[in-house]
Amino acid sequence: MLMVGSWLERLFKRHPLVVGEEAWMGLEAPAVPAEEAEQVEGAVLGRRVAFATGRWCARRALARLEIPSFILRNGADRAPRWPPGVVGSITHAGSVPGGFCGVVVGRSSHWMTLGLDAERGDALDPELWPLVLTPNESAWLGSQALSARRILASLVFSAKESFYKAQFPLTGRFLDFTDVEVTVDLQQLAFEARLSGKVSEGDAFLRVCKGHFLTSERFVLTGIAVPARSLSVASA
Repeated sequence: MLMVGSWLERLFKRHPLVVGEEAWMGLEAPAVPAEEAEQVEGAVLGRRVAFATGRWCARRALARLEIPSFILRNGADRAPRWPPGVVGSITHAGSVPGGFCGVVVGRSSHWMTLGLDAERGDALDPELWPLVLTPNESAWLGSQALSARRILASLVFSAKESFYKAQFPLTGRFLDFTDVEVTVDLQQLAFEARLSGKVSEGDAFLRVCKGHFLTSERFVLTGIAVPARSLSVASA
């Protein structure tokens, strides 16, 4: 397992109070406490490696918040249960070995919620586009160069995943892909995710959320950071 470098630092450069740790997944699962490892006991090797690499990154990130040796368990909904006063997000992408893992955490006094997602650049097959993209997103994708459409479709998919991860700790509600519409600003490496009108106004959702993205030859990364006092709009 090797450290990636500075992707998360670049992704959240506008928010230095967001702490990120990242690594490439190796051939074997890194050592984690038994209480964490037992959560994926019996899973296939790739799942165990991805899970343990995520926990390894999370432990390093939490230590930078002066929270050492915290046992990070999943809840019944399989979402991580962060320490009191902490919000965070974990992502994995790609195969074992060679896949990417990243974690971001922050104090809840600074951040209402965080969302992080990584996807392979070819993650979304064209036959799945009608199931994931709204009509407006499909029209935008069709206006882009043919050679760029596959990675841009993955970018929109990843932005939706980051938004879902950011809103889920606040609502405990699952969303369909078409419940959220993403607008991409390629020049600013930014996006905006907005709930569709069919999601009830009575729910405590983030209605609009801004974030940023990075792309490489293999992966797309998206991130959202919502300040603690924000009720609707934030910028990563």
